[in-house]
Amino acid sequence: MTIESTRCCDDVALWPDGSWATLGDISNGDYHWKSDDYEIISYLETERLTALGVYE
Repeated sequence: MTIESTRCCDDVALWPDGSWATLGDISNGDYHWKSDDYEIISYLETERLTALGVYE
């Protein structure tokens, strides 16, 4: 679990449909049309992000 105060703009938001974005992109307003129903995954969890297809 990522505590809100330790979140980073490089952390990844993962929506239930499999789409994703960085928290930095979301805070810039780039994903204003998407729901706030996403899981936040630390950018340091590279194995998990690779398995999800976020990192190649």
